[in-house]
Amino acid sequence: LRPLLDALLATKLHWGQDVQVTLIPTFDSLAMHEWYQETHERQRALGITVLGSNSTVAMQDETFPACKVEF
Repeated sequence: LRPLLDALLATKLHWGQDVQVTLIPTFDSLAMHEWYQETHERQRALGITVLGSNSTVAMQDETFPACKVEF
């Protein structure tokens, strides 16, 4: 998991600052918590927002668990 998350940071650097990214983990893990804490400032600088794994999405009068990331 950590190499994938680090790759996101490295790749996002080339997308430009105007592209906002929202990362919604589908499960809670120690690796995700550590990565979030260790790279939080870099995430902010790159325009990456990480939501909690228990987030919900409300669309068209429906509410459901957030469990997918699309670009």
